Amino acid sequence: MSAIILSSVQCRAESLSFTDALYGVLAAKGWFSLPKPMLAGMTGACFRFSVHRQLHADSATAYNWMAEHLVACDLIGVTASQWGGFNFTPTFPLYQRQAVRDIKSSIDRGTAAVLWKDGFVIVNGYHEKNQLFYYLDGRSAGVQELSFAELGRNQSPYCYYQVYDNLLETDVLQVIKESYMQAVFRAETPDVMLPEADYACGLAAYDAILNALQSGSYDAAGAYETISVYAAAKRDAAQYTRFAAGYWAASQEVAGHYAELAILYEKMLASAEMNSTPGALSKPGSSFIDLFHAARAAETAAIRSIRTLLHEPIANRFHDVGLR
Repeated sequence: MSAIILSSVQCRAESLSFTDALYGVLAAKGWFSLPKPMLAGMTGACFRFSVHRQLHADSATAYNWMAEHLVACDLIGVTASQWGGFNFTPTFPLYQRQAVRDIKSSIDRGTAAVLWKDGFVIVNGYHEKNQLFYYLDGRSAGVQELSFAELGRNQSPYCYYQVYDNLLETDVLQVIKESYMQAVFRAETPDVMLPEADYACGLAAYDAILNALQSGSYDAAGAYETISVYAAAKRDAAQYTRFAAGYWAASQEVAGHYAELAILYEKMLASAEMNSTPGALSKPGSSFIDLFHAARAAETAAIRSIRTLLHEPIANRFHDVGLR
């Protein structure tokens, strides 16, 4: 049997997150026609903010994938199926075989799948005779190969995939308002999957970052990765909220705060601390630390503005703003 490849699928590492893979799948399917930052915002992805207290490289992917990725699809009207677990469990071979079947079936229906391979990638084809998948990681040129037997066997112990079934009609303005409530939820609520002794979430992440930078107790490569990924997220948030203001004029103030926030992160990326040693954060000076103080103020102001706009629906959810 010859290879089956969905050649229209593309993946570009721009948001530096799950959004890149999800966008590649949905855009190729014709299920999402807006620019990628709109997907990052409408799914709430660009508002998520969690860090390891020593700024390890896993900061940007340390969250509840099963919950957040399903909510992401739900917000934009995409029905999806998924599985996640660990590759060292006794039942892993059973789930691995099911994953191979599910992903192949999805490709046969003309829809690529998202897979964790020490980063979120798009599986866009397979070769039955050679027992392998083809995938795109957004960084390498062209497709790469992964044998069926190696699916889920990553450097990290995690395995995860998501396949997509159908698209339901949604109202853009309602999606925007719901995504803003998700922004409040993610800014104010710790992720129950993460031990607070090791991780900080939402606006509290700024305290953890500042403590790490000021004490010097941080992983240099991990800090570089963390700041780079979240700079991309804040850029997406700025572009998304500017777009949202076109649908919802009352949210102009929110867009202004996120625009300021994105500029501050761009200054971080351009700093000597982020550029003197390739792939690592150098010892931060006072001006670099001041950028994080300013970023905390800007993001706090953005969340306050959203709370003012959506005071009643947020209050109606009591202590569960993220309720779906």
